[in-house]
Amino acid sequence: MKLKKIAQKLAITLLACLLLSLPVYAERLTDLYTLSSLVKDTSGEQRALVANELLKKLLVKVSGTIAVLEKMPPEDFSTRLLDQENEAEFLELYSEYPGYELWKELTSAQHLINQFSYTASNESVTLSNGEVVKGQLLELTFDEAGVKSLLHRLNTQVWDANRPKVLFWVALESRKGRTLITPNSNAPLSNVLTSLSEERGIPYQLPDFNLHSATDTLFSDIWGGFSQQIITASAPYKPDAIAVGKIKASGSNWRVEWRLFTGMGSVWHNAQVRTLREALQEGVEFSAEELSKRYASQAGQGAGTYQVMISNIKHLQDYAAITAYLNGLALTSQVRVVQSADQRILFELGLRGGLDQLKANLALDGRLNEESFFGLQQSSNYAQQVTTDQPDKVKTEQADAYFRWQAN
Repeated sequence: MKLKKIAQKLAITLLACLLLSLPVYAERLTDLYTLSSLVKDTSGEQRALVANELLKKLLVKVSGTIAVLEKMPPEDFSTRLLDQENEAEFLELYSEYPGYELWKELTSAQHLINQFSYTASNESVTLSNGEVVKGQLLELTFDEAGVKSLLHRLNTQVWDANRPKVLFWVALESRKGRTLITPNSNAPLSNVLTSLSEERGIPYQLPDFNLHSATDTLFSDIWGGFSQQIITASAPYKPDAIAVGKIKASGSNWRVEWRLFTGMGSVWHNAQVRTLREALQEGVEFSAEELSKRYASQAGQGAGTYQVMISNIKHLQDYAAITAYLNGLALTSQVRVVQSADQRILFELGLRGGLDQLKANLALDGRLNEESFFGLQQSSNYAQQVTTDQPDKVKTEQADAYFRWQAN
């Protein structure tokens, strides 16, 4: 019996890895550094206040973790900073703190804004005196390099704009019955789920009933935790990760259980919350935190210099494209060519994270496919090269990883 259970678990794991290792359709978030908020007026003072709040949201979105907020200055820091009458007391409290200058910078997001715009809105805003006025939608675009630099100085992780697409399966059991949360069955909750995903910078997919004939069976599979059936049903979407949620009424609260399949196994999360929005938020935040652990450049985790051999670089355009590609990764701090020969280039990469993170990020868009050194040896051109150029052979064998370039 134990052997049978082990075999079943192994089969599920292998199936998950197989599906999630197929050609992926990760998305590059083109508007990652643009956020918006409803404001009461178009004054510079109001814009400055909103910019500071949006910067906090942006730091969470770009880092992939809410833990970055723990590095922000205390709430009274900004108020004390502006209090000229008690400047001496303020300096005594904070000036010797190692993060003093960085905290001062974090109290004003204005210097990180590239552009802003206002759009008239039909939504209302209530002023402090109780008056209700039509709001303006303020859109701010922050400077990408400045935000990344700020995160590096905060000694926290940075998550590239190229991110894994998550398929959300959510089963809801309420006093009104059982249902799957999809745009077909429950548009309001689907909108909440998509809004939360966008806020955390997660490319998302929701199930489409048109692709599935037996929705009752799907609910039972999710509720019963039948992983193999869930993963099989997910195949048409070709996701990079699968988030499965079970939400059940529990007195005046909701009990929620989330499971995330990443192709490297699965992780679990349980919570007791007050509202359905919080139940969905638990799943989105859990997914963002877990995925960023795998894909974001972790400060100090495996950081260092690595030798990476890349083959199939046939033209000058390939060289330019791959150099720009590597330099554009948040994970890389330095890209240097060590040697080039016969459609191969040996790069020295300074990484803010380890090789495993580099491989995980490169696998998202398929432009660089991992290649074994044995596979490289099978190339007739390579074989001829190493027999006539011994130093090149030594250099190649010292590489930490091998990849094959797939030109667009």
